Amino acid sequence: MSPRVRASRGFSLIVVLMLLLVVSVLGLAAAQNALLGERIARHDRDTEVAFQAAEAALLDAERDLLGPNDHAARRLCLFDGRDVSAFVADCAGTGARLGLCAAAPVGAKPAWTQVDFNADAGPSVAYGRFTGQVYATGAGGLSVRAPRYVVEALRSRGGGAQGVLHSASAATATHVFRVTAIGYGPREETRVLLQTTLAKPSASPGCAGASSSSS
Repeated sequence: MSPRVRASRGFSLIVVLMLLLVVSVLGLAAAQNALLGERIARHDRDTEVAFQAAEAALLDAERDLLGPNDHAARRLCLFDGRDVSAFVADCAGTGARLGLCAAAPVGAKPAWTQVDFNADAGPSVAYGRFTGQVYATGAGGLSVRAPRYVVEALRSRGGGAQGVLHSASAATATHVFRVTAIGYGPREETRVLLQTTLAKPSASPGCAGASSSSS
C-alpha cells in the first residue's frame, strides 16, 4: 500500500471521528434543552397549582370574615371594623383568635412577615378551619398541603368624604383587614404568597352592633 493511500485513509478516520464528536455534542445539547424545557414546564405547572391554592385561601378567609358561613366554628362576630380587640400582638392568638394579628407598631415589620406559615401548629389558619371547607391535597399534581392564611387588623386611612374633617380618636377609628395567604404546589418548596384587603363596614347579622331592619 502506497504512502499516499495510507495518508488518505488516516485523514478519513480523523474526519469521521470529528463528525462523531460534533454529532455527540449536538445530541447532548438537544438532550439538555429537552431536560431544561421539561423543568420549566414542571415549574410553571407547580407554580400555577400553588397560585390557585393561595387564591382559594383568600376566598376561604373572605368567607371567614364576611360570610356567609354557617359552620359550627364560625367566628364572624370577631370581625368588626370598630372593635378589633380580638386581634393579638405577634399573631399569638389561639382558639377562635387563631391567625388574627394586631397591627405592628409604626416602623416595625408587618405582622405577616413574622409568621411561620409552614408550621401546622403555628399561628396561621389552615384552609377550612373556620368554614368547614375542604381543599384537596396529595399526589397527582395537587398541592402537597392545604393553603393557610393570617388576618391583620389595620387602621383605615381612607373612605371619608372629601372636604370633611374626621375624628382621629381611637374610639371612632375604623379598620380594614389585610389577608395574607400562602399556597403550596405539588412540592413543598413551591409556594405562592398573595394578599388582599377586605372592608367590613357593618357587623354580621346576629352580632353585637349589627343593624336590624324593621318590617
